Amino acid sequence: MSAAPIRLVDPAGQPAAPATPRLEIAALPSVWEMNSNVEWLVDDMIPRSTVNLISAESGTGKTWLAHAIAGAVAHGVSFLGRTVDRATPVLYLDGENPLVVVKRNLRDLGIAATPNLHIWGGWNADNPPGPDDDRIVRYATEAKPLLIWDSLVEFAHCEEQSSTEMREFMNHFRHLAHRGATVIVLHHTGKSKASKQYRGSSDIKASVDTAYVVTGQERHGKLHRLTMDPFKSRIAPGQKFAMEFSERHGFTALAVPQQAPREDPASTVRRIVRDNRLSNGTRIKELAKASGVSKTVVDDLLKGEEYGYERGRGPEKRYFLREAAPVPDLPDPGV
Repeated sequence: MSAAPIRLVDPAGQPAAPATPRLEIAALPSVWEMNSNVEWLVDDMIPRSTVNLISAESGTGKTWLAHAIAGAVAHGVSFLGRTVDRATPVLYLDGENPLVVVKRNLRDLGIAATPNLHIWGGWNADNPPGPDDDRIVRYATEAKPLLIWDSLVEFAHCEEQSSTEMREFMNHFRHLAHRGATVIVLHHTGKSKASKQYRGSSDIKASVDTAYVVTGQERHGKLHRLTMDPFKSRIAPGQKFAMEFSERHGFTALAVPQQAPREDPASTVRRIVRDNRLSNGTRIKELAKASGVSKTVVDDLLKGEEYGYERGRGPEKRYFLREAAPVPDLPDPGV
């Protein structure tokens, strides 16, 4: 598929577009008759016609990652072993990087020249525009492209912590997705505990369909390994991706260690009592705390019928599972 031409300036003397007629309620198409099948731009990673967020600490390598995705999509080749079903036009709007960095990345990633990939940076006559620009809206409608903004702070021109301002800006990306474009927005993480996934208003996360936070490991001071952890996915269960970078092969996929399912609190306390038979409540709570179970939850569970106890010193109770071998009743010390 060849890329639709991108118009940096409107042709001289172009007549004004006619006003779009208002849609009457009775004319709304039935959602039951509309196609809602999920199509993937990058299989199980980036769905088509959606808004996606990739956030990372500055310098981690999210621009390298975005360039690699852009190259794979423009050429229609797989990325990290994930199928790109067809070559798709890509417009990369770069508000951060100089031309020398962009050309270095393309060279090191082995991304060959193609009319399917446009990169609009500050070295052009006009600075790259935001998602509300008429040229971008027209291109989204005509080409159904992948649009990448690098990065959010360079285009939003509003207060990141303001839910009202940020929601209004993010709505422009949704408008483009409704017209068939797939949107990726690069963003930064923050320093506080609450902003480890992304920086700014919660409406940033609320406005996207999928979101990944990228972390990296360096080797000899250079980009080496990256991990994409999903923290939002409306379309399908999120998957974690790990990759390794080399100047010879670009990004290659790494196996992601499978985590054991997290044990529920009731099972945790049951296991602790079974493995530490006749432990008192204090000891059980200490062991449960290490597994993330609170004292209050332990107290409530130990009152259940599946637990028995014998008396120790004074008011101390030593617990056991009733399903285990019976414990002989001991005389009450107070009798």
